[in-house]
Amino acid sequence: MEAAAAALADKGPDEALSRVWESMPERAPTPGLRPCGPPATRTRGQSLGRWRSSPRPARSIDQVAELKVSLAGARPPIWRRVGLPATATLADLHETIQVLFSWDGDHLHVFAVGKKQYGDPFADLEGAGDDGEVRVQDALARGARKITYTYDVGACWEHEITLEKTLERDPGRDYPVCVEFKGGSPVEYWSEDQPEEPRPFSLATVNRRLHALGEEG
Repeated sequence: MEAAAAALADKGPDEALSRVWESMPERAPTPGLRPCGPPATRTRGQSLGRWRSSPRPARSIDQVAELKVSLAGARPPIWRRVGLPATATLADLHETIQVLFSWDGDHLHVFAVGKKQYGDPFADLEGAGDDGEVRVQDALARGARKITYTYDVGACWEHEITLEKTLERDPGRDYPVCVEFKGGSPVEYWSEDQPEEPRPFSLATVNRRLHALGEEG
């Protein structure tokens, strides 16, 4: 509740409700909030409760961002279309992309959002912010509907991420979920001496792994 109260003061009720939702074990949409605690906390809780019951735009916790993640320069094209909660962070998106393209996760990664970069805070990437502090909806906000993700800074596997649309969350569906794809899984350690073709992509297998990833979150 303290994190939600701080978010309410700093970024507004939508972010505050997202914090409340993330703290709930089953990640269900929150019921009406009941005032409790000291006066300042009760006031903030009442504000959240009034906001939830009043007419408002769609809440972030009820929305899913449908993204197209394309491997730059791949011929023939290799891409995945994935539904991801709008409240997910770039760190969550990183984990999702690792599954979508069958990367082994042994290398550095970095997101480029406009002129800013974000990555793993423990990787000590100079000038890069923490990708766990930026939500997908914020990275793709205000018309900036495309960002890039580079995995293995040496080999430079670059991915273009495009927000195609925002949908209402389906309560009967697990997220993240891959809904469409083209092309197989790239060979991560490709060699000119022993070239290999991309491995067949299994939508069922990938979605089982994404489901497990969602449960870990």
